[in-house]
Amino acid sequence: MTDYDVLRVFCGPNGGYGNELGVVREGSVMPERDERQAFAAKVGFSETVFVDDPERGVIDIYTPTLRLPFAGHPCVGTAWLLDVPELVTPAGVVGARQDGEFCWIEARAEWVPPWTLRRYGSAAEVDDLAVPPPGVGAPPTPFGQWGRVYA
Repeated sequence: MTDYDVLRVFCGPNGGYGNELGVVREGSVMPERDERQAFAAKVGFSETVFVDDPERGVIDIYTPTLRLPFAGHPCVGTAWLLDVPELVTPAGVVGARQDGEFCWIEARAEWVPPWTLRRYGSAAEVDDLAVPPPGVGAPPTPFGQWGRVYA
């Protein structure tokens, strides 16, 4: 079994909630893309990061179904874990900085897929939206996730 860290990014004030993320600090143990993809599918996080060079911050990001050139919460979590000033992703260089318990990243807007903005009439309508139950994988969409909608 490959060792990996489990991080939660964007947690609430009490440390609850957050987006889980797997980080394989020794990416060299799994250098091939097909191995990485299979591992990401097996562990089942929304994203799994493979660190190829921890000093330079070179990373490779996978969902359970595809490789991503860039993803925000994996970069935030990995930059925090490695405490580096930048990450090198397939999309390009991502700036990173630590600010106490927080970590910030800077990336290009065009690296992310398009999102849909939907306005709802009340908080209750948003609360009634379908979301995946804990531990259930997302159904396939063009982006391999529950879709890209801001409510």
